[in-house]
Amino acid sequence: TSAVRFAVAGGRVQSIGRGGATDAFVAKLTPSGALVYLTFLGGSGDDDGLAIHVDAAGNVWVAGRTFSADFPVTPGACQRVHAGGWDAFLAKLDPSGATLLYSTYLGGSNHDKATALAVSASGETYLAGETYSSDFPVSLAGLQKDLLGGMDAFVAKLDRAGKIAYST
Repeated sequence: TSAVRFAVAGGRVQSIGRGGATDAFVAKLTPSGALVYLTFLGGSGDDDGLAIHVDAAGNVWVAGRTFSADFPVTPGACQRVHAGGWDAFLAKLDPSGATLLYSTYLGGSNHDKATALAVSASGETYLAGETYSSDFPVSLAGLQKDLLGGMDAFVAKLDRAGKIAYST
């Protein structure tokens, strides 16, 4: 959203937008459309939520891109520091939307964004998106370790602990 005033109810990760032109948000509605909660997710730069998944336990996973050097990251994140440009992000909220359980950057010094995500039944997370970064964090086991064009796709798997199992 880029709204200056945005109704927030129920659980909150952030009670108001942090000041970028856009902030990601997560809203949970009842089957009849009533608002259960709405919470912002972002830092002082622009933040866009581009993919969402709800796991079997009701946790909400959000992926996207952030331009915020102060995007909320959690201890144990695979990348705790903004690398430059837009970075992809992955965040996990508890079922109430009130607690940020996991959040990390994923990116290099240029522009990166996550546009798709899936979570396996065993809790492994898969991200796909695009990168312009020649220093995107790829793993030794990655299929392709170098950026070959102006923009390449990426696929990353994070294990249950939030560490990169592979990235290519």
